[in-house]
Amino acid sequence: DWSQSKKKLVLIGGLIPNEIEQKYLDILGNDASVVVMTEVTSNVHHSNYITNIDTIITPFTEEDFLEFQPDILLTFGGMIVSKRIKAFLRKYQPKQHWHIDKLRAYDTYGCLTKHFEVSPNELFASFFFKTTSIESDYQEKLLEIREIRSIKHLEYLHKIPFTDLKAFDIILPKLQPNSQLQISNSSPIRYAQLISINPTIEVFCNRGTSGIDGSTSTAIGAASASQKPTVLIAGDIGFLYDSNGLWNNYIPKNFKIILMNNGGGGIFRILPGHDESPVFNTFFETSHCLTAEHLAKMYGFEYLIASNETTLEKGLELMFAQNEKPVLLEVFTPTLENDKVLLQYFRELV
Repeated sequence: DWSQSKKKLVLIGGLIPNEIEQKYLDILGNDASVVVMTEVTSNVHHSNYITNIDTIITPFTEEDFLEFQPDILLTFGGMIVSKRIKAFLRKYQPKQHWHIDKLRAYDTYGCLTKHFEVSPNELFASFFFKTTSIESDYQEKLLEIREIRSIKHLEYLHKIPFTDLKAFDIILPKLQPNSQLQISNSSPIRYAQLISINPTIEVFCNRGTSGIDGSTSTAIGAASASQKPTVLIAGDIGFLYDSNGLWNNYIPKNFKIILMNNGGGGIFRILPGHDESPVFNTFFETSHCLTAEHLAKMYGFEYLIASNETTLEKGLELMFAQNEKPVLLEVFTPTLENDKVLLQYFRELV
């Protein structure tokens, strides 16, 4: 079936870095009949992989979706962040869905046909020797779309005001190579899918059931266990919710937190059903006027703030220069503008 199929989609969820041998990743990336889609937490890399799923598929028309609909869907790794790819695969189901995992196979898309109860490396070691290549333009078409989206992406980011999206576009390229990035749930992990990150950086997020619990605690635990410099990018609600994670004696001197403070749970402004009302602001968005200044002082962090492009660039420079004590850089963005700028981003990709 694999050798005969001209449209094969490989969707890779969260993985530990170096979990999959690169030679197998290269075989997939170099196959013209295969489109490989990854997320920032997949920690796998190839020049032909589609790394910005939502940027690629959000503007798709009905005709585009039908053309992109795969014959075979192959999945491995942990949780998928993108709601859009999940919605696509549930509506335009592949003829076959194969999942690779030693323990379990979630039928996420309602069309699971085969569960390989081995590791991806074990399967690929025997699988690829039995397959042959087939002529196809499946990957080529997606790479052409990626090129168009890339141009539109840069044009849009160049003209937008200072908002969450602009801040992530400044922050992510400035992260140090060979470091560890921990990202909290909700808005931060979704924005991180839209901007390229240096492939030498290891990226982790507490996906689980997508809750905001424990992102700070996890990041500090990972930083203390790892030899790599670690940065946590967190949203304000997730950070404040787990602020007791700062209360320990194991925070490395070079640990850094970039706190995105947009005055509430900004993710809820992006999701369907948002309306400007006291009920929404209080119980969904959890609007607040809190900052992390006193928490930073109490737990011995150097505290920096940014509220525009210039102060963010300077704050990042100061943050990365300080390795004698942990640093918290709080980035203030406009509550009422962030969602508008993000939603318009997807409209301007075509």
